[in-house]
Order: sequence, then C-alpha cells, then structure tokens
Amino acid sequence: MSTDQKWQDTVQQLLVGTRRGNVDRDTLLADCAALGLARFGARLPQTPAGLVPVPFAPPENAQIAGESARNVLAQVLGWDDEALLTEWCAAANRAQVVAAHAQLPQLLALGGARPTLRPAIRLVLGTRGQWLALLSKDWVWAVGINEQEPYDPDAPAGKRLTALRQWRRTDQGAVRTLVAERFPEERRASDRQLLINALEVGLSIEDESILEAALDDRAAGVHDLALRLLRKLPGTALAQRAERRLWDGLRDADVIPDGRFELEPDAAEQRDLLHDGNTETGIAGRLRAAAASVPPEFWELDQVVASPWAKPLLQGIADALPLAADPVPWALAASEVLTGMALLDAIDSLPARSAAEVLVAVSHDWKYDLLDHGCSQLPGPWSAATTEALLQRFIVAVTPGWRTGRPPPVLLTRGDVGVLTEQWPRIAERWPEHTNEQAVLHLRVQLRDAFDRRGDQ
Repeated sequence: MSTDQKWQDTVQQLLVGTRRGNVDRDTLLADCAALGLARFGARLPQTPAGLVPVPFAPPENAQIAGESARNVLAQVLGWDDEALLTEWCAAANRAQVVAAHAQLPQLLALGGARPTLRPAIRLVLGTRGQWLALLSKDWVWAVGINEQEPYDPDAPAGKRLTALRQWRRTDQGAVRTLVAERFPEERRASDRQLLINALEVGLSIEDESILEAALDDRAAGVHDLALRLLRKLPGTALAQRAERRLWDGLRDADVIPDGRFELEPDAAEQRDLLHDGNTETGIAGRLRAAAASVPPEFWELDQVVASPWAKPLLQGIADALPLAADPVPWALAASEVLTGMALLDAIDSLPARSAAEVLVAVSHDWKYDLLDHGCSQLPGPWSAATTEALLQRFIVAVTPGWRTGRPPPVLLTRGDVGVLTEQWPRIAERWPEHTNEQAVLHLRVQLRDAFDRRGDQ
C-alpha cells in the first residue's frame, strides 16, 4: 500500500473515530504524525555533486574586545553614527583588540553599504572577520578580493573613473602606464579629462610627465585639470618656470615697470595659466597663477603683505598652502583677502593636523555657520588644544535661530572627551537644551573608559 493510500485511510479513521473504527488511539496518533510528515513535510535537498563545504572558522588570534567595549559598540551601531563608529574602531585598534564574533556580520554589512567606513572596520575584523568575509560576495572588500571593478574602456564614464581610481589605490604604476598609453589615442576631450582625473588618487612626482604633456591639450578642461594637479606637486618643472618668471618680473614683491608682467604673456606662460573662467588674465591673474605654482616659502611674508599686489599674491599662496612647511602664518595673511568659503577650500586641502592649526588660527571672528562648516571638515577626535580653542570660538559666536539653546553637534561628536567633560558646566550654561548632545558625550566617555587598560579587556 502506498504512503498516500495509508494517509487517506488514517484520515478516514480519524473522521470515524477510534471507537467506531475499532482503532487504538495511540496507534492512530502515531500514524498521523508519521504519515502527515511524510505527506506534507519538506524534502531534504539533494547535495549537488562537487559542492565544497564551508570550512570551519579559524581560531581568533587577537584579543576580543571586552564586555564594556562590546556594549558601547552595540550602542554606536544603534545610533548609526559614522564618526562614533570610526572612533570606536580606532580606539579598539590602539588597544589591539578586535570586535566580538556576534557583531562581525553587522560591521561587514555596514562596510558593504558604506565604502567610507571600510578602512576603519578592517582594523577590527580580526581573523574570524576575514574568514566570514569570504562567505559572501558583498563582504569580500574586507580582504581585498574583487573590491576593484574591472576597467572597461567601453563602460560609461562614471564606472570607468571609479574603476581607475580603485585600481590606482592598489597599483599606481599600472594606472599611470594605462593613462600614458591611452591619453594620446582618446579623441573626445571628456575621455582624456577622465584619464587625468584618475591620477589625482595617489598623485606623485612620477605623474609629472603625463601632466606636463596634458598642458598642450587644446581642450580647456583637460589642460586646467592637469595644471591644478601639477600645482599640488613640489619640485616640478612648472614650479621652476614660475619661479623664473617671478624673479624676472618682481622686485620686493612689486611689479617691475616694463617688466615681464607688464608685457603680454608669451606662449610658454599661457601654457601655465588656467584657460577656463578668465581668472588668470591680466597682471593680477598672472601673479596669482605664478604664486599658486611655487611653495609659499619662496616669498618673504612681510614683503607680500606690504605689496600693492598683496591680494592676488595671497590668493595664489592660499592655493599653494599644501606645499608650505608651516601653513599657519600664510593662512593668517591670506585670511585678510580671501572670502570665508575660499579659506575653507584652502583648509580642506591640508592634512588633518595642519588643517586644525590653520582653522584655529584664522577663525577668531567667524560667524557660527562658517565655523560649523569649517569644523565639519576636521576629522575627529580633535586634540585637547584644538577642542579648547574651537569651544571658545563657538561660545562667543552668535548661534543662529534654528540652533538656539543647543550646542553644535560637531563639537560634541569630534572634540576631545577630556576637555568636553571638564568644560561641561560651561557648555550646559551656554546651551541649556543639550539632552541629545549630552547623551553623545556620555557614550563617548563610555567608549574611552571601555578601552582603558584598567578595564575589562
């Protein structure tokens, strides 16, 4: 008798009843359980031939974050705050611990969705996290596999640029060779500009020859992009040409009558000027271009400030701040002639430590919105000195109406925890509505204490 027939007979006996059907109750229930499962239960999947089983997880060699640190991470993940998560990962890395196994999937999923978090998350994955990353194609970025999209010259421009920039992070020389080979062959200016754009990642003096060749491009967009990248490099032929023009055309930072800058620029100088936007025309524009192409230490600061051409010279020097050994005095001088947004652009081009020093130096009389914008460009956590200075800037600034009574979030999320804790009475007095910000600071204090060597690591 087939299983289906047995099931039908059992159902009929259930309907009739044990007494009328003369069937033992326990036997009937056992038949229902067995035959019902056989009739309606899911079948076990057939194992495909050649299927490789998932390997066992390797032992974790690194120390796991302690209970306090795990609890803080759980709160940080709940807040969905990238700055706090980056701070947790950095603190864990300094303490030489990794995330707990149960929290690895959420960290890997976050890194898959937000590439900006990947460098921080990689620090805390450990051996177990790297093993887990291999089990999903969305997580292999954690071990550097297939993170780079293949470069397809026929793909849309956006995908090509993304692929080249990712490739550039892992192999600068290969991308440099590809750009050098393909640049002369590209017929469309937009394609040539895309190739030059890819060199911005990991820009080095070895890219100079390609960028110099691009200065001869007839398309203004290609020429100007190459020129801007060359101005970021120290010790270039462009810098040497600019120095010669400045020596020939200026005396004590003033234009020599009937000298180079009072004559029309020759073809060689035109090649070293931006072509689009008419920003580097006339004497002032040419001076700004030359100043943007040399390190600020080329100048005597007092002479520049006293020069009748101080404004264009300082505007060019602001563009060259990344080349300065000490950008602070030059930024202070440039702040007298630059708009707030131009200063923010100059600060944004600096390394984090230099950017913080410059921001503190130039922001004495900034309004709240400009100060908040500038602070948001500084990665946290800030140093104690930077936090103290910027806190004072915020305290004296007039808070806009939509923030009345509430402290600036960037201060509480990126400032030094010790300074903020010590200065909390001033903060609470200045901004009485501080419930959310106080909760953030409390969490950051927990984060700091969780990785204290006296804690539960």
